[in-house]
Amino acid sequence: MKNQSNTSSSSRYFLSIDGLRLIASLNIVLFHFENMGGLNDLGGSPAWLFRIIKGPAFHASIFFILGGFIFATKFLPKAAEFKTLPFLRKRFSELYPLHFITTIAMMILMLVKLPAESIDFGKFAFSGFMHLSLLWSLFPFFSYNLNTPSWALSAFFLCYLLFKPLLRITGKLKTKRITILSIFLCFIPVFLWSLLFRVIEADPKWYMFFHIFAPVRLFEFVAGMFLARLLQLSEQKKYPFYTGILVDILLIASAFAIYNLLSLKSPDNKFLTFMTYHLFLTPIFCLILFLLTSELGFISRTLSISFVRNTGRSSFYPYLIHIPLVS
Repeated sequence: MKNQSNTSSSSRYFLSIDGLRLIASLNIVLFHFENMGGLNDLGGSPAWLFRIIKGPAFHASIFFILGGFIFATKFLPKAAEFKTLPFLRKRFSELYPLHFITTIAMMILMLVKLPAESIDFGKFAFSGFMHLSLLWSLFPFFSYNLNTPSWALSAFFLCYLLFKPLLRITGKLKTKRITILSIFLCFIPVFLWSLLFRVIEADPKWYMFFHIFAPVRLFEFVAGMFLARLLQLSEQKKYPFYTGILVDILLIASAFAIYNLLSLKSPDNKFLTFMTYHLFLTPIFCLILFLLTSELGFISRTLSISFVRNTGRSSFYPYLIHIPLVS
């Protein structure tokens, strides 16, 4: 762990969470690859692996939690100095160029692969605008799905736009009890959103809207910010060796819980599938992240290996580019 100080006045970075990013990124890439028929030759075997891939066990929600956690950990100690415009400019320069390239690439592939008479060029132009303007996660209707992962970038920029007031709110949480309660309150809008989905789940065109809608995804990002505040409020202690073993046991138990919750997903019950994906797994993701910040135990040390964390740190780029590459 890169730790300038143990006080709350300095930012901290946890190496093992980059390994967690790598796991989530690989799972999402394999999930999309399987959906596109890339693993058909395996015939769904071994079944346990395909349950993880098709879940997916680790998915976009963990990226939003991680995003909120990482940026809050970095900026909470200097919240009074935070400025939105430089932050947005930096994130835009880091992420948008690849988004632009992948979107244009998918538009070209669509023109090349599909007969002209099958393309609605008005819809095609509108789709390009919604993707490139980062508005697609707010209004995915009447458009082609050019590069599926780009919705996450659209939702993230809403989080970035609102990050400064959210940072102030997060810094005002004064006790661990209130902070834990605030984390769980973040799941209420997701639960209500799931109930609304149930009302109109019979219409398949609504699924993408409910799945990617940025204002709801924002609460996952906020949960990650509150988790960073909880860590900041926690006392720094030197743990005995056996605690590392306990952390490993809890991480394994969390992974086992995720694996078993995936059995609830069913094509015959879209509501339960939606709840499993968007609600049931999210608190476990928060727990896993919090456990990894202890940087104790074999699992945390493995995820902190230089190759693993360096690959994980850049995982958003293959996340954006993998569908154009497969296409």
